[in-house]
Amino acid sequence: MRLVIGKSGNRIGLAGLALALLLPLAPAGYGTARADDRPGFPPPRVRAWQTGLLRPDRLQHASLALSSGLSIGLLTQEPAAAAGSAMAIGLLKELWDMRRSRFDVVDLAADGIGAGLSAAGTAVLRR
Repeated sequence: MRLVIGKSGNRIGLAGLALALLLPLAPAGYGTARADDRPGFPPPRVRAWQTGLLRPDRLQHASLALSSGLSIGLLTQEPAAAAGSAMAIGLLKELWDMRRSRFDVVDLAADGIGAGLSAAGTAVLRR
């Protein structure tokens, strides 16, 4: 849904309209902090969820491997096909990431966890 404002036909989406209405409610000085005013990083103990095994990126790797592996496993009724296809997709994703950042072995391990779960799920459904 689009809202047309003015004769010139400028189009503003509902999200833009909501932002324009809520912007005056922002705290004074919002977004004007200098680099030396920003607080430092929290200690590693506090930010462990961002860097550890349960960070959101790794959970996404495991869940994508699980869902893609289960879909192949349900089609083929073979647990090996489920795990193999999930790991192949995970490996291709990590090779793609090498072009922009780096190959992450722990992300690949999260893919392995999802692939193992998809193979186990396919074996259970196969019975």
